[in-house]
Amino acid sequence: MTHNNSTQPSASRRAFLGTAGSVAVGVGLAGCSGSAPTADDSGRERTYRMVGGAIRTLDPAAATDSESTTVISQLFDGLVHYPKGNIDPELLLADDHRVSEGGRVHTFDLDPEATFSDGREVTADDVVYSFERIAASDHSTSASDLLDVLGVEHETETVETDDGTEEQYKPGTLGVEAKDDRTVEIRLSEPFHAALGVLAYPSFAIVPEGLLGDVEGYDGEMSHEEFATENPIGAGPFTLDTWEKDVEYSVSARDDYRGEGPFVEGIRWEVTSNASAAYTYAINRNADAFWIPSGKFDPSLVTIEETDRKGRKVGTYGPLPENGETVQYRQIPLTWTYYLGFNAENVEKPVRQAVAHVLNQQTHVQDIHEGRGKPATHLTPPNLYPGGNPAYQDHAEQYPYGLTESRFEEAREVLSKAGYGPDNPAEMTLSVYDATAWFETGKLLRDKLARVGVDVSVERVPFSTIGERGRNGDLDAFTYGWVMDYPSPDSFLKILNPPSSDDYFFFWGGTSAADRAESAWQTVRNHPSGSDADRKARAEAYQQMEAANWEDVVALPVYHPVGEGFYYDWVDVPKTGAAGFSKHKYNHVRVGKRE
Repeated sequence: MTHNNSTQPSASRRAFLGTAGSVAVGVGLAGCSGSAPTADDSGRERTYRMVGGAIRTLDPAAATDSESTTVISQLFDGLVHYPKGNIDPELLLADDHRVSEGGRVHTFDLDPEATFSDGREVTADDVVYSFERIAASDHSTSASDLLDVLGVEHETETVETDDGTEEQYKPGTLGVEAKDDRTVEIRLSEPFHAALGVLAYPSFAIVPEGLLGDVEGYDGEMSHEEFATENPIGAGPFTLDTWEKDVEYSVSARDDYRGEGPFVEGIRWEVTSNASAAYTYAINRNADAFWIPSGKFDPSLVTIEETDRKGRKVGTYGPLPENGETVQYRQIPLTWTYYLGFNAENVEKPVRQAVAHVLNQQTHVQDIHEGRGKPATHLTPPNLYPGGNPAYQDHAEQYPYGLTESRFEEAREVLSKAGYGPDNPAEMTLSVYDATAWFETGKLLRDKLARVGVDVSVERVPFSTIGERGRNGDLDAFTYGWVMDYPSPDSFLKILNPPSSDDYFFFWGGTSAADRAESAWQTVRNHPSGSDADRKARAEAYQQMEAANWEDVVALPVYHPVGEGFYYDWVDVPKTGAAGFSKHKYNHVRVGKRE
């Protein structure tokens, strides 16, 4: 989607998670047959073979889906990044970073050895141009992330639209300035504690100045179509080799990359949306890495040998029933949350509370998702919750509904007080992702709620339909999910700010809990810096917002998914972090002799 330079809340990350919500949460599925390439002059051996979904664009500023972002992460570098998908950002194109004026000004010194794939040096003017594209290009889906979330200084102008007038970004007014060839300054309207986390997102990748003519003052060296599909010039460790839509795409290692690696000749993805077909490639030993789909996965075959301080588990899986192989197994807690959302205007509070009482997140994860996740009591994932998982679990003890059991009596009681029961049921339609697991969830809830006095109709619809109908207020209840914009509870709890809840399909307001949530969000906004005092104020406000949501149940947490990878012994892939596989650069991957 396009922001049209608007500074309204961004829906791009909703689309990103929604796309991923109905498919595997795991590594790209490997699966390309053919003999292994021989080593080249650099000593690299073999291509890392993957299977992925169809990609939509290779323009970082335009990408909203995980498949495109995965490839973009290989082709482009930003000032900072999530190293190997870890949620703690580190410098990348920049080799020094300073903060001044109370946190409002961020100054970056660029790595003097950084070059684009076409050989030109990376300069501060390239950064200025790249950020202007994010703010002003009609192709950008990240303007709000730059202007509103990060809060880079800028001016607006009144623009006539089909719906009247609106304030939009005024081109050329962005607070990003090249101080010299290697130094760039970014001025924020106020301090922001997660500034580096926002800048680490792949959409903030740097491209050569003037490469495209989609912002004022630049004629462009190529069309946007050429850049986004054939010639994406970036400063990352790989370059585009081929992209045949809906068939395959591949990247080749750069010999002149300033960083470590790459240690493979390239990466090739074969496009398929069929997890069973991809699994067949894997068990025939044509895969380097793969994911095991529901129905094929057997939890009893998992052996965990190590759990690190980030909660990542390493072990083995096997033997695979089809070929007898035992493979490497990795499990990664992701910064994702799946939830049941409610339009508060269409579904009464007692009905929402009854759903929370009977849901039983533990059963949902174990029986429907085969244990491939953690039951959720909070919208904020444990690895972002203030104080981490221990604090998350401590507060979860106050959760007022049925986390590990279905509380039918409590559900009947709350419904009875509202005048509902089996002889006079409330009515609700639950719209679920077009995915088997969520449809099973819907049917299970339908049967449970029928016992207490709620008549549920379950409809299975495409994700895009949920989004369209949600914005129009035409949903009752719906399955949804949220993925990290940047590593902070802000990026999750912003959807519980009642004045903007219409953007997230809740239409929530006019209750004491909604008032508390709104006040708490203002506390978050009023304490934006990284100081200890502001951090403490935000932590208290986050907890207040979670508790307000417990009371009114507009976003009922269901589970936090884990990412999984299954690897044959000839593959050496560093552990991915909680930011996920789409943020992991594969320049450190090694592929040995395939057996």
